[in-house]
Amino acid sequence: MKKQVMVFLAILMIFGYGCVPENAPPTAESIPSPENEAMRPAAEEEPIIKEEPAIAEPEPVAEKKETFQIFNPALTYEGAYNGPLYATSEQVGSASMDTYFELLDQNGINFFIGMFGISGEPQAETLTADLGLGEVIDAVQKHPHRIIPFFNPGIGGEEIEEEGYLKTDLFNWYKNTLTASKKIAGNDFIRGFGEVETQEWSVRHNDPKIIELINLARNNNIDFMFHPVASKFGDVKKIVEAYPNTNFIIHMFREDLEKSKIELIKVLKEHDNLYFSMDAAHILFVDGNDIIYTYDSANKQSSISKFVSTYDSKEQSMINGAVKAYKPLVDAVPDKVMWGTEIGPEYAFDPQVFDRAVKISRFVIAGFDKEHQELVGYKNALNGFGQGVVVDANIKVLDTSSWQDCTDDQMGDCDESCKIPDGDVLTAEQEKCFQSCLIEKQCKEIVEMDVG
Repeated sequence: MKKQVMVFLAILMIFGYGCVPENAPPTAESIPSPENEAMRPAAEEEPIIKEEPAIAEPEPVAEKKETFQIFNPALTYEGAYNGPLYATSEQVGSASMDTYFELLDQNGINFFIGMFGISGEPQAETLTADLGLGEVIDAVQKHPHRIIPFFNPGIGGEEIEEEGYLKTDLFNWYKNTLTASKKIAGNDFIRGFGEVETQEWSVRHNDPKIIELINLARNNNIDFMFHPVASKFGDVKKIVEAYPNTNFIIHMFREDLEKSKIELIKVLKEHDNLYFSMDAAHILFVDGNDIIYTYDSANKQSSISKFVSTYDSKEQSMINGAVKAYKPLVDAVPDKVMWGTEIGPEYAFDPQVFDRAVKISRFVIAGFDKEHQELVGYKNALNGFGQGVVVDANIKVLDTSSWQDCTDDQMGDCDESCKIPDGDVLTAEQEKCFQSCLIEKQCKEIVEMDVG
């Protein structure tokens, strides 16, 4: 499966914001029970002292808190689960945030954990709304409480393996980007690392270089999302046991899920800090392939047409297969399974594709026991990861919506003026120079995307 370059804190739990519908999870905030006052009779010998009545201090004015009202989808389907959704594995690298939120809104996706690609060391003066940290801040400013930002350096797992970055640069990429992001957006804005594409790497999932990343996440009190394979699933158990205070999200290819299901269920039952994301990309499964990625190509319209044709002819068989694959997991650990899309290819954010991906997910969720449907749809994720973040509205992000894509000549001019060599890795100075150059030219960098 090809993964895309992904360009897109205080986690505010739902109980902090009140105002949710009846089907929303109850607030976890404890309500103090009245305490019985001790009745101490006065000693008979004690004189009664009459005190002047105290002048009551005025009650402090309670700070008005913002609220987020959980909403239902506009697109509904007879016989499907038609409640709210919380997406937990969102590969948003090739999505326009404005059009993406239109898709989220009509499909009833209230919150999402976004796997954004943020590289280098972001600078406050070069934040743009189309790229990296600037894109995430801009989206959060427009849609507070809905985005839970995770990030990775925007380089696919295969390339990290092939270029040896895991052993050389990867740790510092995460560390430097996180440090720079905190200076701009605050300590609690970035909520996790991910997706960390460990399925592409030859090393064990608990290799010391991966443990370095997990330590970095733990030390910054953020979560960690990665993709294990069946042959190394024992490493997952070791990781979640070694880091009980760090929340982990995993998802798996269908074949790996089938091979490790018994062990996965056992670890999910025994460890509160592990969650599984059941994703639309793996629900859309035909003849051993995730068709979202099978049909990815440079020809967007061709990809859409092939996907729609296969979906419309195979919908019921895909639903049946996914219910068979995931229902045993949900039955065993109904409080640990969440839902996401794991959709990355650019063509898949066309409504003809995205809406179908959510539609089939709703029918699969409807195949679970009634009492488990809202848990998988949104409540498990909301209980485990909370509502989305907010960010200072005064952080300036340049609006690039009217800018054209940079031409090869414009990109070349900036490379030359900033003395940027061939390759993916830029120094902080080169990155700042390059972004400043593009801002001066008022053009948007074209980010290369992997295609199937």
